[in-house]
Amino acid sequence: MKCRIIYIGKNQMEKEGVIKYKLNWKKEKALPSFDLSDLVSHRNQCFNRNWIGLDPILNVGFGNISIRYLKSNQFFISGSQTGHIKKLKQRHFAFVSECDIQLNEITAEGTIRASSESLTHASIYTLSNKINAVIHIHHNTLWKHYFNQLPTTPIEIEYGTVHMANEIRDMYKMRQLQDSGVLIMGGHQDGIIAWGKDLKTAYTLLEEL
Repeated sequence: MKCRIIYIGKNQMEKEGVIKYKLNWKKEKALPSFDLSDLVSHRNQCFNRNWIGLDPILNVGFGNISIRYLKSNQFFISGSQTGHIKKLKQRHFAFVSECDIQLNEITAEGTIRASSESLTHASIYTLSNKINAVIHIHHNTLWKHYFNQLPTTPIEIEYGTVHMANEIRDMYKMRQLQDSGVLIMGGHQDGIIAWGKDLKTAYTLLEEL
């Protein structure tokens, strides 16, 4: 089953730190058989760098990571509110099998809910079949330094929203974004997204910053 993406205009959503889309969660359904060892390894490396973690003030997890499933627009993504876990295991990931941005709706499988950024990851995978991995981190120093130096979304656009998905698509069409690159989330403090042909490529782009 392919992931279906449909875009609309700006949508008013909830505040930071929560899932903003309608989630059809198939909790009891097992994940497709797939080697997630590289995904688990890179997520835990991100945790060790404090790129993914838990905000001690808000008590809300931040950062997420995903990989494309085969040649579809489906993907595996770290689960919602797993930022505090030092070492994730395969059970801490969800499988996004369907998504409809027009309806602000995602269908996911597994023992844990998909990340609140799943719509954003879904939109990036539809940009190019050369994109197979997405990493969203938080880093205050890099975020401030590269704000408007690297491609940056407008400050009024919230994370995990239809408007964010729309903006990423438009920036790609305007050739502000490539098949491998980095995006500063202007309206999501400290938020940075990297993507590429594999996890190593996306991770290395972040290291090079």
